[in-house]
Amino acid sequence: MASVEELMVTEMVTARPQEMVADVARRMIANRVGAVMVVEDAALLGLFSERDLLTRVVGEQRDPQQTPVSSVATTEVVSIERSAPFKRVLEVFRQKKFRHLPVTDAGKPVGILSTRDFLEYLVGGLERYIDDLKYRHDLESGIDPYDHIGGAYGR
Repeated sequence: MASVEELMVTEMVTARPQEMVADVARRMIANRVGAVMVVEDAALLGLFSERDLLTRVVGEQRDPQQTPVSSVATTEVVSIERSAPFKRVLEVFRQKKFRHLPVTDAGKPVGILSTRDFLEYLVGGLERYIDDLKYRHDLESGIDPYDHIGGAYGR
């Protein structure tokens, strides 16, 4: 069974607690990510997401140029260990209803997993499974799955 380590993105985009929201938001845009981990001294202090930006900055009419990311990030962060099984990821996403899940190793952040990454992995696995079933069915039916012309290689 697959583990979190196979799915997570290890090129993390992070923020320091004292950085201003505007700077962090620009970095999120540049890196095309929906969340960043707030990290200091290799410790995960929070998670700042598009939802935090919308509800805690825009919704509360805070100035993103003057608001430290630590004051608006989610601080009660649920994370998952890198060795956790694939099924545990599904349980956490379903129970907690988040879109981003920090991945840790002995409590230190080492990656992040999004529902998009998770779904791409699921869909890719399902497509491979369907292709394999079709291949096996064709073989059992006497059809050469690699003969796309219909000529049985010159026989």
